[in-house]
Amino acid sequence: MQTTHLDGTGPVTAVIRSIGARHDGSHDLVTDGLYLDLRRALRNPAEDPAMRYLTGLDEAVRAHVLATPGAREIISRAAVQLRALADEVPVGRLARLTVACQGGRHRSVAVAEAVAREVWTAWSGEYGVEVEHHHIDHPVLPSAQKS
Repeated sequence: MQTTHLDGTGPVTAVIRSIGARHDGSHDLVTDGLYLDLRRALRNPAEDPAMRYLTGLDEAVRAHVLATPGAREIISRAAVQLRALADEVPVGRLARLTVACQGGRHRSVAVAEAVAREVWTAWSGEYGVEVEHHHIDHPVLPSAQKS
């Protein structure tokens, strides 16, 4: 697992997880908070051989994901929802968002990072945000059957 820390002057208030929904046990990580599944919403960079073995932390993949029609709206909506949830969570508890894609290396990573940055910026760095990439280091999965 890799983690990104956006430190704030106050405590960490939100944790965003990226997961690969096709990995065994991935949904055991979804314990509370919000859930966002990107498998049908955004183009899969893994279908491009040049990006297949990169991750959402690589600029080419990030740019590809964020250029997908609707991606910016999805990110903005998720950031608003996470901030609203954080306002309702008791002090000392974390607001959580889990972002899923097929393998947890591309779309979910790029979107989780973008949502984290948007939330942290909206909070003017007052609170910390952490991003946990649970499957970023796992092998690339074979393509799923298209239905």
